[in-house]
Amino acid sequence: MKTLDRLEFVDFPKTSCDDCHMARLGLGALCAALGAYAIALAIWEPGTLTLPAPVHVAIGWSFAAAGLVAWTRRPENRLGLLMALTGIAWFGRDFDWFGSWTANHASELTQNLFLALLAHQVVVFPYGVARTGVERTLVSAAYALAILAYPPAEASDDANTALSAVGIVLAVAVLYAVVDRWIHASETERKALEPLVIVGPPVLVVVAVSIAHDYIGVGAGGPIVHWAALAYTAIPLAFLLGALRTRLRRALLGRLLVELSGDAIYEDEALRDAAAAARRALGAERPPRELPDLTPRELEVLALIAEGRTDRGIAAVLFVSPKTVEAHVRSIFRKLDLPADSTENRRVHAVLAFLRATRA
Repeated sequence: MKTLDRLEFVDFPKTSCDDCHMARLGLGALCAALGAYAIALAIWEPGTLTLPAPVHVAIGWSFAAAGLVAWTRRPENRLGLLMALTGIAWFGRDFDWFGSWTANHASELTQNLFLALLAHQVVVFPYGVARTGVERTLVSAAYALAILAYPPAEASDDANTALSAVGIVLAVAVLYAVVDRWIHASETERKALEPLVIVGPPVLVVVAVSIAHDYIGVGAGGPIVHWAALAYTAIPLAFLLGALRTRLRRALLGRLLVELSGDAIYEDEALRDAAAAARRALGAERPPRELPDLTPRELEVLALIAEGRTDRGIAAVLFVSPKTVEAHVRSIFRKLDLPADSTENRRVHAVLAFLRATRA
């Protein structure tokens, strides 16, 4: 029985819808402006861009567009924000056109940051957060290699070669983490992971070949390598499709309840109490009522409860009042035969009934 390894539901900072909307607009406008600048640069000085102009712009804008959609549709998942930042970082390589020392180093650093952000998203997909020590180590290593290793790589060719080789090893480790996650994933998680599993390996091969060609000088066929970078556009599309396929909070809650209901012993008192409650709920003698008794709207409300949302949060999603949601919740409890005087958490019982029905 595997343990949780610090799996937890993270409450994101409370921000208004207007704040999120303005942030998305700001990042979208910035990425659009950077893309337009790249197009103008390609027209004004042909050959200035490292990659063919269509490839260059398509990569940056695909990350930004997919990120903004994911951020809008799944605001609780950090992948959307990470993708939007990746699109902006991609266009940072164009800074070297200015020719100054600062611009040149900023350009090279943003190229490294793009790769680190890409590795970060692959590691935390589909949850948007690192859940295990291995995942946190991989994410930290990616950013350390991108930023902290930059000065020694610039100072010495030998150091540059060695650190580039470390980057290839890290890419292989990231690939291994994805494969391992797929092997141990539930059916629900695999639905979200499937797009990345399909497109991830070939894209990582392109990343490794690009690192070997651009930083170590290994291999020929520069134009082919540069056009092959168009494969990067498949990554944000896979992220977006995976995020939209699955309600991730529901998947997390389902796995959490399954793990807590096992025989594992936890040192943390809160986890012990949660495990005891889950075991009592799962072992209840009274079987849950069938979900077909619920109306379509009640099923929708129950699905949102299973994502961990509060009544107020459900009201915001469905554009109804909290009192309307409360009425639906009371009706759900009544139809599932969950009395108000129950000593157990009725929301937990309702979620368990929902998970049993959806997995049947």
